[in-house]
Amino acid sequence: MTGELKSTLDLVMEKLKGVGKELPGLTQAQKERIAEIRRKYEAKIAETKILTTDKENLGFEIVKLEEKREEEIAMVYKDSK
Repeated sequence: MTGELKSTLDLVMEKLKGVGKELPGLTQAQKERIAEIRRKYEAKIAETKILTTDKENLGFEIVKLEEKREEEIAMVYKDSK
């Protein structure tokens, strides 16, 4: 794959740019929590790529992990309101 797929959060942020709405400000702790979530799921995705023997299911497993990551990040944003 030459290009990287955009995450749900990235797509939402792009849409919000033209609407004139701003995402809520995040505290340093919330920013750190988001970074922690991203690191956790990057590690899980890497582990899945290494350990998965069923290459047909690999894409599905990665998409599930990415969706879970975006849900956790969305919860951090939701809590910041």
